[in-house]
Amino acid sequence: MMQEQPPIDTGKDILILLTGSWVNEETGEERLCPDACLVEGAMLLNPHWADAVTIIRVDYPRPRQPVIDLLDEENQNAPTLILAADTKAHQEVEAEVNGRRIMTDPKTICRQLAASHGGSRPA
Repeated sequence: MMQEQPPIDTGKDILILLTGSWVNEETGEERLCPDACLVEGAMLLNPHWADAVTIIRVDYPRPRQPVIDLLDEENQNAPTLILAADTKAHQEVEAEVNGRRIMTDPKTICRQLAASHGGSRPA
């Protein structure tokens, strides 16, 4: 179940993550998103990132309304990093949606966060 979300601080980068695992309705198996696991693991090694960005957690099933509200229906990926207006892009921006620059590749996200806020990054 989705947790209550903090207010969106548009002065910070916004990191959209899944709330955790989910159950595949067809097989009944519990699943994890490997992309989300990479970002979550990097955040464990770089706990200061959580203070540097606004984190929004969404449940796995779509539609993901908090993401639609920020971006659009076609860009509901998690993880997604939305760069704040004054954040320098140290990595290539994947797209610009509703005037917001986004990255969805987990390694790119982690490299961007490390470049912007310091810490370890994937090779």
